Amino acid sequence: MRSLPLVLAALIAVINLPASAQRAGSESASSGRSYRLQALYRAGVAQSYEIVEQTTVERTHSDSSKKTYDRTVTYFTSIRCIESMDGVSRVIVNIDSLRYRFAAGGQVIEYDSQTDITPKNFADLNNYVGPLNRPFTLTISPYGEVSKIEGEEIEFWRDYLTQNSEGLDSVIYLIWSQSLEPENLLQYGDLQKRLIPGLRMTVDSTWDLNLTLRVDGVLYKQPTTGLFEKYEGGLYTLSINDTIQAVAGQPVHVYDVPYISTV
Repeated sequence: MRSLPLVLAALIAVINLPASAQRAGSESASSGRSYRLQALYRAGVAQSYEIVEQTTVERTHSDSSKKTYDRTVTYFTSIRCIESMDGVSRVIVNIDSLRYRFAAGGQVIEYDSQTDITPKNFADLNNYVGPLNRPFTLTISPYGEVSKIEGEEIEFWRDYLTQNSEGLDSVIYLIWSQSLEPENLLQYGDLQKRLIPGLRMTVDSTWDLNLTLRVDGVLYKQPTTGLFEKYEGGLYTLSINDTIQAVAGQPVHVYDVPYISTV
């Protein structure tokens, strides 16, 4: 399978900051005032997020044939802080439910964990249901970095897959193993390092970050630059627009290929 770059076209996140920052932001953004853009966790406080991942894929094979498909996965995620001391926070992350829609060649596969009793027998869907309702805990440093990922259910299923690997189909084993990898869990639980800089900034200023994403089963990792795009109506808009290369040599399972490929 040919390795193609992932183009992040205006990846936008709109975030709500603490009340004190909102009041400071009531002034004109053009005044040059700086704002601290940070994800704050307070013990005993839970937050809910709707995370929508939209993917359009055009895959080119070695014989120049192409395969195109679209996928939308919506995660309803809760993050509850159980401890916050000296700037170090421990938060429990849980994907409460998800909606999935996949379209290719006139075929549409849909799944809603709140209404469907069991996931459909569709390999691509398994890339996304692995962490569903399997809570895990993140330990986050004062600088917004995740120093530890732990979770009894996650570890149980990782051990189960390892112990039964010889009896499982290699593609199924890869799909379920990758769905529980740290990169996959951090994609939906680590809001601070995904986009929020944790710095004091002015509008139109930028910051450097190491972005890691898993898209279409493929892991992308590369330094990039974020932009504090605008402040408007009490909301702060941060954006990334970049081309990020896939990590070379990784095994992947992709739609309509019945075996493991290598990027």
